[in-house]
Amino acid sequence: MLVRAMKIRYKTGLAVSILVCAAFILGTSLLTGPSISTFTGVLALIAGVGYLVRPLAELTETELTVFALFGPLKKHFPLAGLRLIDGRIYSGDKKVPLPSWVTNGDDFRAVVQRVQARGAG
Repeated sequence: MLVRAMKIRYKTGLAVSILVCAAFILGTSLLTGPSISTFTGVLALIAGVGYLVRPLAELTETELTVFALFGPLKKHFPLAGLRLIDGRIYSGDKKVPLPSWVTNGDDFRAVVQRVQARGAG
């Protein structure tokens, strides 16, 4: 039983990889002069920081809320309607946008266990 909302995070390795790529792009942009790659490096830097500090989703007793990386957009999925098929989480016939390759492993396992426990009960 969850006492409070559980934050589901992005994989730290993914965020660090994006930040390393952003640093490389910005570094080469400094050597070659400003161009479209400078803009690309800044976007990658912002995305990498977003992956580090913003949660991907939040799990409560009654629902799973998936957030957009930037902005106020969020999708709510009632926990009672979630099911697990082939390692993917579905709400009805639609796949929940919570890919395991982007999600922190421990957090994803906790969500899967919660969905399975709800289905067994």
